[in-house]
Amino acid sequence: EAGYVAAGGVSPVSALAVDGGRTSPQGVGRSADPGLAAGQTFAGALAARGVTVEGEVARAAAPRGSRQLAVVRSVPLESVAEYVLATSDNDAAEVLGRHTAFATGRPADEAGATEAVAAVLAGLGLDTAGADLRDASGLARGSVVAPRLLADALAMASTEEHPRLRAAVTGLPVAGFTGTLDERFDAGTSVPGAGGVRAKTGTLTGVGSLAGVVTSAGGTTYAFAVLADAVPAGGTVGARSALDAVAAALAGCGCAPATGSATGVPSPR
Repeated sequence: EAGYVAAGGVSPVSALAVDGGRTSPQGVGRSADPGLAAGQTFAGALAARGVTVEGEVARAAAPRGSRQLAVVRSVPLESVAEYVLATSDNDAAEVLGRHTAFATGRPADEAGATEAVAAVLAGLGLDTAGADLRDASGLARGSVVAPRLLADALAMASTEEHPRLRAAVTGLPVAGFTGTLDERFDAGTSVPGAGGVRAKTGTLTGVGSLAGVVTSAGGTTYAFAVLADAVPAGGTVGARSALDAVAAALAGCGCAPATGSATGVPSPR
């Protein structure tokens, strides 16, 4: 929604940005053109170091024969994925979606990203029937995903057979301690789940979700996904508490998995 940018929740998707397109490193304001703003930031950094910058920063193609001055490589992809999950960074999630499109030979745009993500999931053997992705961050109102797909993906990422997917579990916030769960599941009490539940949160007006893994009191590790829709106005906090209660119940359960359960998984490392 257009209001997300104006409110500082997310930036327009760009291949070039500084501080996630924010107008200041720790601020909430967002630039309407992150790429151009990044160029201006670079020009300012050059000038501050005594390099003369002529003219205004503008968007243009690099002249033929331009010389490469420097190269900066990112941290490993698994570290990026862990950061995105821990901080719920919507901007970085959209960038990862575009990279997934590029890596699978698709156009690096919104349509290419959603098609690529669905194709990669299906290629892993996950059932994507009924899934309708409209973006890579989960902000789009039209997206539809079955809870079972989320749980199965997390269960798969928790197994030793898929070590390349492990960041999808290790990056999950820890209940009561880190990321978007740091103030949920009060770590100062004996609430089941604090320190044990690892899960990704999702909150929009009228919608809430929690998907992750948890080891029960009985020693069984479960992958779970709980989604709430049609949350009434002013009911966000209540819905969030209800989602947390499900995870807490699993954490405190002394039960064993049902035979053949697709969501009972080995303890993730």
